[in-house]
Amino acid sequence: MSENKKKVMSPETVLASIDSWSKSTGSIPLTVMCHGVFDVVHPGHLEHFMQAKALGNILILSVTGDIFVNKGPGRPVFTQEVRANFLASIEVVDFVVISNSSSAVEMIETIKPHYYVKGDEYQDTKSDLTGKIVLEKRAVESYGGKLVFTGGFKSSSSKLINLSNLSLSATAYSKLRDLKERIKAEYVNEWLDTLFEVKPYVLGEFIVDEYSQCSALSKSSKDPLLAFEIHGTESFIGGAAAIAHNIGSWNLSCNLGLVMNQADSHILSLLESELPISVHLDNFFEEDFRTIRKHRFVDRPSRVRLFEYYDYNPRPISEVTSSEITKRLSRRLASTGPVIVADYGHGFFTSYLIDWLIKSKFFLAVNTQANAGNRGYNTISKYSRADFICLNGGELELELRKRNLRYEVIVPEIMKQHNARNALVTLGGEGMLVFGNNQDFVHIPALATNVLDRVGAGDAVLSIASLLSFVGAPIEVIGIIASVVAAHEVSQLGHKTSMSILDIKRAVNGVLA
Repeated sequence: MSENKKKVMSPETVLASIDSWSKSTGSIPLTVMCHGVFDVVHPGHLEHFMQAKALGNILILSVTGDIFVNKGPGRPVFTQEVRANFLASIEVVDFVVISNSSSAVEMIETIKPHYYVKGDEYQDTKSDLTGKIVLEKRAVESYGGKLVFTGGFKSSSSKLINLSNLSLSATAYSKLRDLKERIKAEYVNEWLDTLFEVKPYVLGEFIVDEYSQCSALSKSSKDPLLAFEIHGTESFIGGAAAIAHNIGSWNLSCNLGLVMNQADSHILSLLESELPISVHLDNFFEEDFRTIRKHRFVDRPSRVRLFEYYDYNPRPISEVTSSEITKRLSRRLASTGPVIVADYGHGFFTSYLIDWLIKSKFFLAVNTQANAGNRGYNTISKYSRADFICLNGGELELELRKRNLRYEVIVPEIMKQHNARNALVTLGGEGMLVFGNNQDFVHIPALATNVLDRVGAGDAVLSIASLLSFVGAPIEVIGIIASVVAAHEVSQLGHKTSMSILDIKRAVNGVLA
């Protein structure tokens, strides 16, 4: 083990080392602690460390663990081990600890440094989106410690990462650079604050997404097939429920209309346990309805999906249920909406329900998804009106029966046909196009650097983009925020977590730094 790695310790080992130092010198050392991500260390960091070390005898750096770094897609660039070992190589640093928490509070309470040191940009607590500096100050002062601010040379790791193009492709970097010249993070984030009065109604099929992790054994001895070992199965709420989960995670009130079988008590339990309390579940029961399950088998070593099957009955819901949905929608919503239509083409949206929605005065956000169970017939032309349209490039090709579309020509035409305010077209690794009703559009690059599972990315985009369109956000704002949310969604297997509004704001700050 190198001398540098020996500096990287657990908090308990640091305390034992400080105690040993105290006994050997006969004096109590003054301990100083700094905390941060330290993804790219720059001269401002070094000056900060030196000013901190001058306050005492022992300098301890607390490094935010990977899973708690929330500075936007592709961050951290370097793993917690790489960051910790690099910091340990700096001469003025005595110890490095990796913090398994989203703030420094836990580490402060454990180590109890005499001085906790931050840069002077944190003196204005209003500029700290997380509000953690207030909690950290309270923690260090609780035992008689002191919060100290350093001054001097300033820079930003996020800005340096963006300038150095460490986390994005060259094309994405170029487009993002152009965007940053026209729009600021503060302006983008202000639009998120306008969403708290919006109360959408999400309508569509509920899907249980199941994933079985497996690994290949060998070819069967008697048959021409490959055998696999199963390592476990996870279930996630998907479809319209995933959309509502996103919205509820932003602390927004939301109604979720689903058709269920009353006998599926375990399905209802899954929904009630997973959905945020701000989501009101509107159940419509049909006796012979079967919950849609989509089961994927994933090769654990390569993370490649091997096979999937659908367990569903794609028959239309009854006219009685369709009628009940329209009655309840009328009671739940004001005339302005919005209603978010998640149409997966599995029988939820009957002709009667679609006609009623089109004739209503609600703000209508529509996604008609193409998938293995409906490919070729579930297209946006089912709806003659939509205020916001969200599709991917492949779904538009199916709609028009053409390849290599000129989106800048085709999409405005579709918007005009539907009298749409905005449209968003996702293009996978090429990002997304967001259109306004004046035939203007913007190309937002893909921000994802770790693509694990694309399932649910379109739902996440529909969730946030439809609300931003409803409140009248500019197309650049819609695109940047939607791209941030999409990058988070594809980085996880199934819909495990949703970003909070604070998470989105911090990510936007990182992307536009």
